[in-house]
Amino acid sequence: MQQFTFILKDNTQKAFNSFFWFLLFLHVIAASVITINTQNEMQKIYAIGILFLLIVLTAAYYLPPYPIKWFSYKISMLVLMVIFWPLQSAWVLTLVLIVVIAFALLVLKTKSAASFTAENILINKSLVKKSYAWAEVENVVLKDHLLSIDFKNNHLIQIEITPESFNIDETTFNQFCLNQLQTLNPKP
Repeated sequence: MQQFTFILKDNTQKAFNSFFWFLLFLHVIAASVITINTQNEMQKIYAIGILFLLIVLTAAYYLPPYPIKWFSYKISMLVLMVIFWPLQSAWVLTLVLIVVIAFALLVLKTKSAASFTAENILINKSLVKKSYAWAEVENVVLKDHLLSIDFKNNHLIQIEITPESFNIDETTFNQFCLNQLQTLNPKP
């Protein structure tokens, strides 16, 4: 049985990076507010220490003489964020942060894909899987690394495929899709 699977480009990475910067910004604000407002000297020292580490690691990431990799930077920042709240005796917030970060990393790790078989078309996004029968489809075309699926209900999906999927022959794939569509809708 012939099957074609494409890895799709999506905005998960971009969304996670935006989420990361938002979390980092919130932690810098929280450390600053705690430093200014707390009466407990140990909490103040912890907040200043975490704030200092956040600034030093960010400088090390952006300044040329001490470049660190983006992944190492992200992991270091996430660890500092998780350490910050127990030091402030905020255990519930620590657990919430760990769950949110774990969920974001899980979503980030999942690659979006589209699979085409003789039975159906399966689109697998980070959190959602959708299956479409060939009977619902008007046309499918792969051209210049852009996958277009035109449905009979005037719904159109256009998704760019990643370089991992460039080895699939466009002509072979397009012929396969045309055969599937002609099998369901034979022309007189």
